[in-house]
Amino acid sequence: MQGGKDWIGGSQYIKNIIFALSSLPKEVRETFEICLICNQSFDLKEYETISDSLNHTYYLESELEPFTIANRLRWLFKRKFYKQVYPRFDEFIARKNIDFLYPYFINNKLKSSYKSATWIADFQHKYLPDFFTSQELNQRDESISLIANQASTIVVSSKAAESDLIKFFPEAQGKSKVLTFKTSLPKEYFTQDAIAIQNKYHLPDRFLIVCNQFWQHKNHKLIFQALKLLHQQSIFPKIVCTGHLYDGRQPDFINEILQSTHQLGISNQIYLLGLIPRFDQIQLMRCSQAVIQPSLFEGWSTVVEDARCLGKSVILSDILVHLEQNPPNSIYFKRNSADDLAAAIAQYWEHPLVQPSLEQEAMARAINLKQVQKFGDRFLAIAHACFSQ
Repeated sequence: MQGGKDWIGGSQYIKNIIFALSSLPKEVRETFEICLICNQSFDLKEYETISDSLNHTYYLESELEPFTIANRLRWLFKRKFYKQVYPRFDEFIARKNIDFLYPYFINNKLKSSYKSATWIADFQHKYLPDFFTSQELNQRDESISLIANQASTIVVSSKAAESDLIKFFPEAQGKSKVLTFKTSLPKEYFTQDAIAIQNKYHLPDRFLIVCNQFWQHKNHKLIFQALKLLHQQSIFPKIVCTGHLYDGRQPDFINEILQSTHQLGISNQIYLLGLIPRFDQIQLMRCSQAVIQPSLFEGWSTVVEDARCLGKSVILSDILVHLEQNPPNSIYFKRNSADDLAAAIAQYWEHPLVQPSLEQEAMARAINLKQVQKFGDRFLAIAHACFSQ
């Protein structure tokens, strides 16, 4: 397990893999076991959604004693722990008869007793270096260079990311596998009263929704600029924003967001809900007129896949990954153009539809169930291929 409230996409990525594997036909599912390795700070509420899909769950604090790690799984893989913890970690993997580990965080060892594949989420730091410190840039380059040189299999989430991998780290040539993930949503997510959740947050009858953490590259400010432009046309859309309000890299960024909404005179059109339960978020997406995904960079957008699963229209920035994802019934806008985005928002606001649309959801869900199984098949094929290397 990885991620958490500071990186929802990380934990959701792992959960989507678990759901996809558990969706495979019984005769296939019986050929493997799914084991989740996590630490004790893992949110038990999150665990409830995946527990039925797991054969085993292992907590590192207890498995690796006396070399207990602090707070987060990623600390395990910092270099200062290599000599002490990695032998213990390898012993733990061998003791539990784990054959394949994913995603594997490369260390300085060249050999281990188990097969593995590592995952690189994206190469954002190469395109938006101003959003990182020099130390973060160096750390990312060092980490990916280590992966490129030592990993036998490197998983990326898009063809765009695969191209970036070879472009920036040519030593990884021939090692990459593209695994485009799909969202899995429980059946009950489609049968609950979405309007009740809308009322729970005291939201207006109509709104568009943005489901991104408040990081700079998520491009929230462009939405606000677009709303200001729409004022000139006497169009006043309401925008609901979900997602963690804190960015550890830029702690003052949320203050900039709040100031910007007031300076532009649009604060009464913006609803900042912060980090809410995933169930609530999905219900609000169901109620929305459309989903806005304005991000300047993504590895493969979970928001887009959520919207696809629900049959929702998406207003998308024209970055390569979004073009590759290509969700149906959607509009692309120039990623830095407030005018372009304003025109797209106006189109959905001026021609409202009754939401949620049960007919659209039913069609989208039928397609999604097949796509999720293909995703599970693809992951399993990548794992099996590692044993023939």
